[in-house]
Amino acid sequence: MIRVEVYRRPDCPPCDEAREVLAGLKRDLPFDLVEVDVTLDPAVERTYREVVPVVFVDGRRATQGRVPEPREVRKRIERALTLAEGSEKGGSTPIPPRTLRRVKVAYAVIALLAVPAVFAAKAWDTWVARPRLAEQAFDVAHTDVAAPFFRHQTADGASFSLADARGQVVFVNFWATWCPPCRDEMPSMLQLARDLQARYPGRFRMVAVSVDDSWDVVKEFFGGAVPPGLTVTLDTDQLTTRAYYCTARGSCPDSIKFPETYIVDPSGRLVAYVVGPRDWSDPAARHFLERLMGS
Repeated sequence: MIRVEVYRRPDCPPCDEAREVLAGLKRDLPFDLVEVDVTLDPAVERTYREVVPVVFVDGRRATQGRVPEPREVRKRIERALTLAEGSEKGGSTPIPPRTLRRVKVAYAVIALLAVPAVFAAKAWDTWVARPRLAEQAFDVAHTDVAAPFFRHQTADGASFSLADARGQVVFVNFWATWCPPCRDEMPSMLQLARDLQARYPGRFRMVAVSVDDSWDVVKEFFGGAVPPGLTVTLDTDQLTTRAYYCTARGSCPDSIKFPETYIVDPSGRLVAYVVGPRDWSDPAARHFLERLMGS
């Protein structure tokens, strides 16, 4: 069952309205509704107090800073339920009668040509059309700009520069230890890094850019040692963070939220970004990255 979270605080009428909207939807849709009082955790309160209510649907931000529109949230929840069941809602689109008749004639007249065409159509659907639909459902935002340069210190005292990863697909995740959605998505991120680096040696790099105040909390989060396959850097002044947030959008957002993930292609172009947390075990994420690696 999917999880719907509403981040709220006491004495917040819009928060109460958001809760009522979700409670109403829960009577019709099967999901777990979880309420998070941001005032119970100082770090969470610093992040969300001024923007509540915030609604997450299966780990993805649905609405923020306003009472959610029931139809909008229902659509997000229904899509999450459909994906969880492993199929798209609505089934396949029927072929119009006129098109069907033409297809039958084509099969009868030019059978030798039609058979390869059918295989080609199936291949297109399997390898191109369906993966693109999956990417859309994964909410990948596409762009094409030069990725901002940065050089940061790494956890072991060395340094990492984006130029060091030229020729690789680079997964740049901006996060913080005090950010619950960041912590939630980290395990699936690490598994994705292990899988892709094992299958495509030297062609994929995962970089986690922390905006925490010091290395102490970052190292404590990882139990004293950064997991293999992950490059962790520190951006305490958030200059690199702001550069990526603004460059990808063409303008600076009103506020910076975490996590966000940016994808840099082997030529150093920023080609995509993902707003909010994700389950990185989703096949759509892997297919998108593999396509960039030319596999």
